[in-house]
Amino acid sequence: MAPESIAVITLTARRPQMLRRAMASVAAQDYDGHIEHVIVIDNDPDTVPVVTGEPARSGLGRTIRLVPRPPAEAGAVQQTRSLIYPRLSRLFNIGVRAASASWIAFLDDDNEYEPNHLSSLMACVRTHNVRAVHSARQILWADGEPYLDEVFPSAANREEGERIFQLMCERGHWIRGTNILQDHVDSDQQQTFRNSTVLGSDDPTFLVDQNVWLIEQQLLIEFPIPETFSEADIENNTCPDDKMLEVMVRNRIDIRPTRLPTVRYYLGGVSNNQQERSVTTS
Repeated sequence: MAPESIAVITLTARRPQMLRRAMASVAAQDYDGHIEHVIVIDNDPDTVPVVTGEPARSGLGRTIRLVPRPPAEAGAVQQTRSLIYPRLSRLFNIGVRAASASWIAFLDDDNEYEPNHLSSLMACVRTHNVRAVHSARQILWADGEPYLDEVFPSAANREEGERIFQLMCERGHWIRGTNILQDHVDSDQQQTFRNSTVLGSDDPTFLVDQNVWLIEQQLLIEFPIPETFSEADIENNTCPDDKMLEVMVRNRIDIRPTRLPTVRYYLGGVSNNQQERSVTTS
């Protein structure tokens, strides 16, 4: 039986160099099935040529599909979470619906995959016979150096980041002394889901980043990423991936991890704050 096809969804606008790196990491995957890179793109003159100038690679089981943003979703928006997060959800859902593959992965235009990312995810699917799996991450500074600060980078401030980092280490999700973060979700069916950026000591862990998923497309058609965010969601830095994870947990979807750090996750996005290295002096 032929390997199942995978679509990688990337949203991009006005970041051609980063997009080129992300696209190269998708093209370099060692997965033996067909990979369709669905790029949901704004119509800016610097970025479009990066996509249209790439060969389709159809002979290697790789294709690139450009999906223009609808007019209502084109152009810049004010850099606030209340505007950005709903737009991201809408654009992710557009990408999912546009894909022609059986499985969906996601890749931000400022991140990249290790060559075995998709193959290891699909191996996990086959081992456990599930509809949703995820990997772990390597956390990197924007210049590619390993992130080794003992501060959870998405927290509201350094004090909170230090507290949450300690919790992550105690629970075995962050390997102390490394830049490896094991995304994890506890199957607690609680009423209120608190994401990792506001994690309390009594809360279950609720952390699966958008970039680490592999999900059956039909599952995302059945349960699309929520596009409505309350004031409390924004206040608590609840991202589209948190909303999607909550939907999956509430619907009792079996989620399995590979525990392999096959995503290179660069800091500097809208949901994290640690963009400058700590400087120590003797």
